[in-house]
Amino acid sequence: MPVLPQILFQTPLNTQRLRDIKPPLDVPPNLFLYILLSGLILAAFVGIVWFYLRKRRQTEVSPPTEEVVTRPPHEIALEQLKILNDATYDMETYHTRISYVIREYIAARFKIPALELTTTALLKQMTHEQIDDLYVERIQQFLINCDSVKFTKYQPERSEADARMADAQWFVEETKIP
Repeated sequence: MPVLPQILFQTPLNTQRLRDIKPPLDVPPNLFLYILLSGLILAAFVGIVWFYLRKRRQTEVSPPTEEVVTRPPHEIALEQLKILNDATYDMETYHTRISYVIREYIAARFKIPALELTTTALLKQMTHEQIDDLYVERIQQFLINCDSVKFTKYQPERSEADARMADAQWFVEETKIP
């Protein structure tokens, strides 16, 4: 016997009705994930506040620090000039370094941004600061001689380089703070 008639004969007609689809199951919400996430956010917030307050307290009540003894600008310049005089460089490097040392000294001694200014602007600033004309004239000649070696192909004799060193040392010695 075929299968379909067997199925039809087994269930009496109209005895069973079609039933509706069951509604979805109500799943209770998983609060564990929400509680865990809230706890992590709260812990991060408390940690940030704690580090901020701790850092603030450290800056307010810092332990006494050792007083840093700064050397006068003329000592630093004379030391750098001595090191430069003892070393051997080509003339361009020598004149670049010696003018850099003097510009650093002028910046520290007279509070002029000498490293950022051109030679002309530096001399104007020195005149404006009412530095003695003798010093301005000597430093003008010194910087012009250094610039001519740095920016042109001029190669001075060793005696001229020694004269630049003497001028630099003279300027530092004459303008040092007593």
